[in-house]
Amino acid sequence: MSNGRPDPLDDIIARSRPQRGDVPAELTDPRNYLVFDRLPSAATLGDPAGVFTTGRDGRLAVSDPGTVLGVVVGAVAPVTPQAVKSELDGQRTAGDRAGRDSAAYIPDWTAVSAVPALAPATARPRLVRRNGTRVRPEWVIDGDGRSPYYPNTYPFSLVGRIFVWQDASSPNWTWWGTASLLGARTIMTASHVVPWGSSNWKALFVPAYYDGASVHGAWAASWVTNAHGYSSHGQGDDMAVMRLDVPLGNNLGWFGFRTYDDDWEDLNVWTLPGYPWDKDSGNRPWLDMNFPIIDDDNDGAGVELEYQADTEGGQSGAPVFAWFSGSPDVVGTHSGGEDNFGEPRQNVAAGGSALTNLLHWARNNWP
Repeated sequence: MSNGRPDPLDDIIARSRPQRGDVPAELTDPRNYLVFDRLPSAATLGDPAGVFTTGRDGRLAVSDPGTVLGVVVGAVAPVTPQAVKSELDGQRTAGDRAGRDSAAYIPDWTAVSAVPALAPATARPRLVRRNGTRVRPEWVIDGDGRSPYYPNTYPFSLVGRIFVWQDASSPNWTWWGTASLLGARTIMTASHVVPWGSSNWKALFVPAYYDGASVHGAWAASWVTNAHGYSSHGQGDDMAVMRLDVPLGNNLGWFGFRTYDDDWEDLNVWTLPGYPWDKDSGNRPWLDMNFPIIDDDNDGAGVELEYQADTEGGQSGAPVFAWFSGSPDVVGTHSGGEDNFGEPRQNVAAGGSALTNLLHWARNNWP
């Protein structure tokens, strides 16, 4: 069990602050970041030959605008609960906190807010099937409580959209999900976002994605190099971590995390942001705030955290978090919904010690 209780809203508001400095130069330098379909011409880069190798690892290259070369294809590492526990046991030292809570990192320069600035909602097209009948969103419960927001303050700037190519050679991504920064190079998402069955895939994480690019700048993004998680999962352990090529967390910060405690049941303190397809086609983030986790059930290696916050496809992998002693801490990653016979419809996150153990593994292995 974790100690402590979530912070009251007044305390969170008291810790809010405006931006204190300039956006770090690393977030705006195209030599360090390479984003699909956001490439300038070679002439703009001052490189008429059409190639530059001045990134930190000397690996990035540009040919025609919109073409990405030198992409690292992700290495997939499915795991079992026993494998994670065994690996953590082998690495544990007196300074490790495996299986326990870990605080967030808040950079000095960034603005911090309890509630993000609300953004305008764009008109949503009427979704119809081929026979003309209307498509009804499946997981919006008793009215839609979601709001669009502008992700320019911490911790909302840590949440991003992750684009996945099942075939790395394809010009178009296959699907997207939501992910969030949990370390310098670590992002967390849902296991079902990872293309476990593919040997030739790639993925791109864009933090604070808004209308086609990150609000931090068109170059603020990173390719994924590795994935580690529960490939054969239930909803309780539908979680995975990914390693970023660029350590975005060093400039943007990251969430803390903790093992869910059922003493927090029915507290209206949780936040769930993400990129649902039924809102702005996933081009702007939406969130549900101040909702309770109403139950938790053991499932697989983890724990199902159940709530009636409104979600839709595209929000898979989104963090469920609250503030603890000034640290925004994740207790689950959004998995999907349940519609069991005889029970009310609800949505579910994967959490428990499986989540904290997996995140400690990632921080130990991907500094």
